[in-house]
Amino acid sequence: MLLRDEEDEDDIKRDLILDQYLPYRMAVIAHMMSEGFAKRYSTEYNMTIVEWRVMANLGHLEPQSAHEIGAHSHLDKVQVSRAVARLEKKGWVQREGDTVDRRRSLLTLTEEGRRVFNTLGKHAIDFEDDVCASLTTEEYAALDRILKKLSKRSEALS
Repeated sequence: MLLRDEEDEDDIKRDLILDQYLPYRMAVIAHMMSEGFAKRYSTEYNMTIVEWRVMANLGHLEPQSAHEIGAHSHLDKVQVSRAVARLEKKGWVQREGDTVDRRRSLLTLTEEGRRVFNTLGKHAIDFEDDVCASLTTEEYAALDRILKKLSKRSEALS
């Protein structure tokens, strides 16, 4: 973003410089962080990033439908469906019929899935601490506030 005075806004010519374009920068950072954390679990647990996101959603709140997980994590239904199938095969997720709406299934972690999630959850917190080690407490709090503002504004523009 080009820093500018409010009154000069109309006089400034802005060109897209990809490495300075906020959505691009955030996407790249998110990708690097996802890949960095995936290195900590992918080999040991033979788990993909999408599988981790499904498990993390269920670890946070269960039961959930695949649709709810997709909506919350911004994954498409095919990605979620494939990840759920793999997680079921591993014995980490189970599917149950919804007693209220028989057309949908609700997903929960199995006992083994909960154990894996708890272990990886600790690794996730450690990874976040490693990533944020270069920030002061005040900078981290400011980043959190800024991300909330950007998220709310992005949602309003969608």
